[in-house]
Amino acid sequence: MVRRFSIMRWLRFKASVTAAAILQTFTGNPAWTPARFDKLAEEGFNRNVWVYRCVMVTAQHVASVPLLLYQQKRKKRVEVEEHPLLDLLNKPNPLQSRNEFMESWAAFLLLSGNSYIEMNGPTRGAPTELWAWRPDRTTIIPGGDNFIQAYRYSVNGRNIDVPAEKIIHSKFFAPLDDFYGLGPIQVAARVIDQDNAANTWNASLLQNSGRPSGAFLAKKPLNDKQFERTKYQLRQEYAGASKAGKIMLLEGDVDWKEMSLSPKDMDFIESKKMSRLEICAAFGVPPELVGDREHATYSNYKEARASFYMETVLPLLDKLIDKLNAQLIPLFGDNLTLAYDTDQIPALQENSEVKWTRAIEALKTGLISFDEARHMVGYESISGGNARLIPATFIQVDEEGASISTGDEGNQDDTIQDPMKRAEMIFTKAASALKTKQFIDSIEKRREGFIKSAEQIIRKRFAAEKKAVLKIFDTAGESTDIVAAIEKAIDSQRKEWEKTLTAIWMATTEEFAKNEFERLNSQSKGMQAKFFDQEFAVLNTIIQKYIFDVVADAVTKVTKFTKELLKHVIGEGVAKGESLLKIAKRIENVYTGDFDKNRSITIARTEVISASNYGNHMGAKATGLPLEKEWIAVLDSRTRDDHAETNGQVRDMEDYYDIGGEKAMYPRRP
Repeated sequence: MVRRFSIMRWLRFKASVTAAAILQTFTGNPAWTPARFDKLAEEGFNRNVWVYRCVMVTAQHVASVPLLLYQQKRKKRVEVEEHPLLDLLNKPNPLQSRNEFMESWAAFLLLSGNSYIEMNGPTRGAPTELWAWRPDRTTIIPGGDNFIQAYRYSVNGRNIDVPAEKIIHSKFFAPLDDFYGLGPIQVAARVIDQDNAANTWNASLLQNSGRPSGAFLAKKPLNDKQFERTKYQLRQEYAGASKAGKIMLLEGDVDWKEMSLSPKDMDFIESKKMSRLEICAAFGVPPELVGDREHATYSNYKEARASFYMETVLPLLDKLIDKLNAQLIPLFGDNLTLAYDTDQIPALQENSEVKWTRAIEALKTGLISFDEARHMVGYESISGGNARLIPATFIQVDEEGASISTGDEGNQDDTIQDPMKRAEMIFTKAASALKTKQFIDSIEKRREGFIKSAEQIIRKRFAAEKKAVLKIFDTAGESTDIVAAIEKAIDSQRKEWEKTLTAIWMATTEEFAKNEFERLNSQSKGMQAKFFDQEFAVLNTIIQKYIFDVVADAVTKVTKFTKELLKHVIGEGVAKGESLLKIAKRIENVYTGDFDKNRSITIARTEVISASNYGNHMGAKATGLPLEKEWIAVLDSRTRDDHAETNGQVRDMEDYYDIGGEKAMYPRRP
């Protein structure tokens, strides 16, 4: 056992010859910091307003970004809203809040190039406290199998060595140091000194009434006593800002010689501007954010803030989060990850909106799939997400680049000038084109995306309904009318069902209405570009009322079916003399079995297909053209016999189809 450990250690160091050489250099002695942090903090942070502001604005912005905890479950990443790790981060120690802790962590790193977080708690397992150490009190002790043996914290002559695995050490890259990082304040040390010197010089000039030094010239030599007396008198009576402008009274034959400076030598303003820009550059902070309103580096303040987040704040936050994910998070369990959402950062909201718009437009034009669009905005893949939308206005071509014929090319007549007649003719031809497989497939693919989304939110609605129904059994007794109680619980979910189905209908209707309007508009070439928005707004009241009525009817049917099914399930349990607990299990199995999935899909398909057909109908109606409609049945296993028989019926827009003796304005709805 001992031999095996020695071999493993030898192999580890053989893989890194440089590490072994470095450790031999120190032989267990402390690796001293290359610069005194206390001096850097005193001369830079404490004395220079630009350094102070750059450090604080960066640290405060880092601390303001909300941290999110995710857990990987199979192929899906799920957000965790309650967890001991989140509790620790929200209250890292008795003296600091989350923001104070994150601010000090980031500020120490910016000032010294190093930051140290102590994970205080049990010897093994997750820590209970997090403390940010002062870099000026921290020394690295090289050695051990992991390159660093311990971290030493020194206070008032007392040294405390803490094992390396208990410390999270973050540092900036330093090309000439094996242990410590190189901070921005060290890189900018010379320009900071120059700026401080300029401030000191200007303060001296102010105290000297804004005048440079001068000299009194005695025409006759002064003895030592006269010289000392005159010097004392000048210092006591006339030196200092409070005595500026006071009339001098001197003895003897003396003259004043002013030591003037050239305008170039006195140009401190430009010098300080350059110093300010260099300091801001070292910290990666736009000058606008620290009070510089003169130097217009960005077109506006909003762009400066967004750039500041993307180029400085988030990279620094990534460095800190990576350390937490590497050292702290594994102590709380597997498959956990800390991250953040840029959509929750106000300064990046506009960037987020642009990203969403770009993804939606690319999806609509068929350039990318549903999954590719979801990835662009930070969402996971979904089942069936490889599908693409094919806009109805696109012409499908074969691999040789030739257009796929619809059989109507020879009948086109471009000599018709009347837009209305031309639109009517084109729509008649389009009705024939509807029968082609390409057109039907494009409609089905666009529907499929809505059906997938609708299925997910319907399943969530069933899950909420299940929770409400099963809650009855928490207080139910032998005398409880279970059927009545369950019906009441289902009825209590009616408003939520109405919200869910209304959302499905509104989204689907508007999308398909607009698409159908634009398809006809592009073919007629005789309407205004904004005509849809105007006409659809007029029809909006009619559409909303229709959807309200349809949804109310749909919810009634959904809840009625559920009530009847659960009533049957309860009846079976009662007939077998089962306890309330077993009956509750029966009901839970109904909601969590194939019934839930299959029924969600059925409802989603029914409502989306109905809403899309209604949207097509209203989009065509919004054109104001004298149009006809034709019933096109998708002849597959799901198509009803009476719908298949209705295939090919042509009607005016406001006339009903005849479906086996019943009337319908369009498929799926009367």
